[in-house]
Amino acid sequence: TSKNVTVNGTIATITAKGSYEISGTLSDGQIIVDADGLVRLIMKNTNITNSTTSPIFIDQADKTIIILHEGTTNTISDGSNYIVTADSLNAAIFSKDYLAIFGEGKLIVNGNYNSGISCKDELIIQSGNLEVTAVGTGIKGKDYLKIYDGNITVISGGDALKSDNDSVANELGYVDIEGGTFALTTANDGISATNRVNISGGTFNIVSGGGSAITPGVESTKGIKAKAITISGGTYIINSSDNSIDADNDILIDNGTFTLYSADKPLDCDSTIIINNGDINIAKSEKGISGHHITFNGGKVNVVSKNDCIKATLGTTLTTDDGSSVNIKGGTVLLSTEKGDALDSNGSIIVTSGILAIQGSQTSPDDAISYRSTCLVSGGILVAVGATSLVPSVTSVQNSVSIRFSSILAPGTIINIQDASGVSLITYKVTKYAYSFVVSLPILATSATYNVYTGGSTTGTGLNGYYTDGVYTAGTKRGSFTVAGKVTSVSM
Repeated sequence: TSKNVTVNGTIATITAKGSYEISGTLSDGQIIVDADGLVRLIMKNTNITNSTTSPIFIDQADKTIIILHEGTTNTISDGSNYIVTADSLNAAIFSKDYLAIFGEGKLIVNGNYNSGISCKDELIIQSGNLEVTAVGTGIKGKDYLKIYDGNITVISGGDALKSDNDSVANELGYVDIEGGTFALTTANDGISATNRVNISGGTFNIVSGGGSAITPGVESTKGIKAKAITISGGTYIINSSDNSIDADNDILIDNGTFTLYSADKPLDCDSTIIINNGDINIAKSEKGISGHHITFNGGKVNVVSKNDCIKATLGTTLTTDDGSSVNIKGGTVLLSTEKGDALDSNGSIIVTSGILAIQGSQTSPDDAISYRSTCLVSGGILVAVGATSLVPSVTSVQNSVSIRFSSILAPGTIINIQDASGVSLITYKVTKYAYSFVVSLPILATSATYNVYTGGSTTGTGLNGYYTDGVYTAGTKRGSFTVAGKVTSVSM
């Protein structure tokens, strides 16, 4: 006890700044902070329950810090039926002012009424081992939620991590994460912010809405959602019913390792997606990457999709040019679609560098490459197979060839193009039935003649069928072609 703590039955109210050690069991009780200045709550094997309201209530303080003492386990649990008060408490740990949590101990929070941890101001998690189970939102900082480190597990009936201040003037309502280990299982969104999400590191395992085996419904069940999302590092496994990473405005990925499963679109925004680096593996999707302007500057992106792998669109289904664009400026982009246009822009496609290898649909009228305006190739390696495909524009800088085979190519068939001296330009193995083969290479020279082989075998390692190394052993020569212009179309 302390002169700065008043006790009324099982309710203890802290009335002055300072450090307060809390240990032992408090049944159907409450700790209230109502003080000026900085208050530290040092938890040492604390167990607090309350059946009708929040076991811990920060009414007011300049700052309140919950310190989890090393080697201790602390449990905070509320009941499923609250007595409604003017403060509208709705969480096992509820704060009206700034709240921070850190330490080397464990904090178990059971939010049986609604939320687990809810702060109407700023919420900072510096460190700690947090296990939060809530029927509603898991952890929420209204103005912002900042996480620097920690081992955080959330099982929630609402969003797992959330900030929902919708103020435009002061740009609140954001989630910043610098590191930590996260296991988030949620009925709604994994990480949600009304303004922005910035993540620079951490390890994330997110399952939202029951995962990619569940068709999205009315409720939002996205992995990460905000107006703008910036990710500059970290490791992500996201299994989402709805979109895995979804922004109203922009998505910027500077680095990170991603494995994404979605019953809808793993990467989706209404404006600009920029991928500068990282390793992005879209293992399951209805449509892979969707946005108005999509740019690849580096890294490796692998998309497996039922429908379009990349879709640049203003958001409508019009078949006219809507100003959309896909820019391949570097990196490696590998696309494989079951049925749909693998690379599809309702505007333009521009390839200046990098590797773009496309396994298109084996059924017509799906195109391996589709666009409404122009497809300009000035560098890099472009190779696309499928039932059909549009070809690059004749205004391109780099030469292309489009080959239409008279007999269908079975999965596993190798296509090889050699120059007149027998040097291989490209070796590619199809994984689906195909008739069309479109290639653009820096080495394709105007007026030069090349031979085309199918079958045979090759050593080396394939990138979605494209072999950057290895030795090709010739199969059957199917024909030859001479490059007559920027786009040469032949049948054989």
